[in-house]
Amino acid sequence: MKKRKQCVSKEETRIISSITSTKASGENYGQIPMDIILKILSRVPAKSIARFRCVSKDWGVTLCRPYFTDLFLKMSSLSPCLLFTFHAEGKWSFFSLPESMLISDQKSSRVVDSLSHVPIDYPIRVCVPVGGLLCTKDEWNLSGKKDARMMICNPSTGGFKLLPKVKTRRRRVLTYLGYDPVEIVYKVLCMTSCERPYSPKTEQHQVLTLGTGKMNWRMIECSVSHYPQSHHNETCIDGVLYYLAVGSGCWKTSMIVCFDIRSEKLKFIVDEAFKDIKSPSTLINYKGKLGIIHHNAPGLMDGKSSGFALWVIDDMEKHIWCKNIVMFPSLWWNLVAGTRVRIIGTTGNGEILFSPCVVSIPFYIFCYNMETNAIRRVEIKGFGPVMGQKIYTFLNHMENLKLVP
Repeated sequence: MKKRKQCVSKEETRIISSITSTKASGENYGQIPMDIILKILSRVPAKSIARFRCVSKDWGVTLCRPYFTDLFLKMSSLSPCLLFTFHAEGKWSFFSLPESMLISDQKSSRVVDSLSHVPIDYPIRVCVPVGGLLCTKDEWNLSGKKDARMMICNPSTGGFKLLPKVKTRRRRVLTYLGYDPVEIVYKVLCMTSCERPYSPKTEQHQVLTLGTGKMNWRMIECSVSHYPQSHHNETCIDGVLYYLAVGSGCWKTSMIVCFDIRSEKLKFIVDEAFKDIKSPSTLINYKGKLGIIHHNAPGLMDGKSSGFALWVIDDMEKHIWCKNIVMFPSLWWNLVAGTRVRIIGTTGNGEILFSPCVVSIPFYIFCYNMETNAIRRVEIKGFGPVMGQKIYTFLNHMENLKLVP
């Protein structure tokens, strides 16, 4: 097979020229110490690192070492991106846009960067990405294939790996991906439930740790019978995965489930403050705190939606919540109109972002500032000639150089 030619940009050439006098082994021929070189390289895009690994054998070895990949992930977390992904024409496509481009100015349009494409011949749903990785969700239900398995993927590199089959005879499998930034460990949490006859409660709870050689599902204990609410309502903050659920015995009981990635323990928050919260609700990371956004309109939001309520927890142990009622300005209808959107989270400057559920031309992201009650939209370009595909948009995505564990 003919080797694909690596195209190096002018900026990449400048970086290479400035540091090629220093060997990757750490022996200085120039004036730049090796640790400084690695810090410089940790700030360039993942695509550039892939090309830099081809510069020499020394570069290839050094830029694949755990020290550098961990440093790169840490620096990437300081410059998060929006991640767009959809399935079309037999492939799972990923695109990104630096979050700073939405915050830094008021430009009316932006062009996404194409990250990678993964071949897959059936539609997929995905968990909310964490630590730069993504996991598919509910594959058996979606594909109708008995041999379908969940997949872990790195959008930055296009690397992917099939996960072992879940130990269950149940056909309904609910999946979440969690990440602990301290120990740098990824875990997949899955729950099974009876599909026929339908049962509104989860049964077996299993955990799989990524990057441990031979991966195996392990059963864990769950003391409270519950059933997770609608999809994409989870968020992972400081090594704890949160998702909304309802008690299986009484549909009026809403709760937040907290899964500690390190201890693999499940805790449950049932509070009067949000007892009436039902679907549709969305969990978000609001300035480093857990937030719940709830709107009264059934299903997704559109231009007719009047606003939403935002709960932010100030003290997790004491269950101290702060509630805000938000009413959209009249401009909301003019900009959003009939577009069906979902809340995807908050940016670093506190703007709440809304994204359409399908690819369209034009395709807009809507940014709402609660402090100024201002709404704006930004056209997103660069997806290619696709229309009508279900699209998933995520905030706070970070680039990751690691091979899929």
